[in-house]
Amino acid sequence: MVRLESHLFQEAKAEKPVEEDKLLGKKAFTTFEVAHVCDVTPVTIQNWIDKGWLAAYRTAGGHRRVRREDLIVFLESRNMPHRLSERPEGHPKILLIGGDEEANRLMRDVLRGEDASQEVHVAQDAFRAGVLFAAEKPDVVILDLTLAGLDGAEVCRQIRQGGPGGGASLIAILGPGDAELRGRLLQLGAAHCLQKPIDTVALRELVQGAVRKRPTPASPA
Repeated sequence: MVRLESHLFQEAKAEKPVEEDKLLGKKAFTTFEVAHVCDVTPVTIQNWIDKGWLAAYRTAGGHRRVRREDLIVFLESRNMPHRLSERPEGHPKILLIGGDEEANRLMRDVLRGEDASQEVHVAQDAFRAGVLFAAEKPDVVILDLTLAGLDGAEVCRQIRQGGPGGGASLIAILGPGDAELRGRLLQLGAAHCLQKPIDTVALRELVQGAVRKRPTPASPA
């Protein structure tokens, strides 16, 4: 334990002072940065990780990192105040759910286009989708139901009942012959249902339209 604390102390000394606003745009955090957000010591963060309370991974160099969405879920589950859900300059957020890896990579490129400010997050299963939805509070959710394993109606219902982020615009992508599911999704609050093969230009226009309609942050009094 003494060695561990000594190592962490040296690591903390090597870290530059944390600039609060720069944390808002980060995707992963060092244990020192997490300690700053939680207002505890890096040793405490290491203990939380070791106990399995806070999810973390190791870099190729063996350093621990905490993903943004995992940290937000941890903080909110314990009612700890934070600013990590704030959006730098109101950048739009899009969440892709389902689809295979190649299709999602192509979809991400299509949606971003020339606008690098858009944040596109990808979840290929329902559990990861729930984590990202709660953490990122996206403006638009694109739900690809052409692969098995996702209950489209249930995902749509959970999004609409999901509290913060429940106002996200939902676009569902369906396969041929899904007319009945299309009707159910629209009843549950889906904004649009598209059938593959997708017209990528039309999809981008739908996403851009949804982003333009999102509420703008209130100006300080």
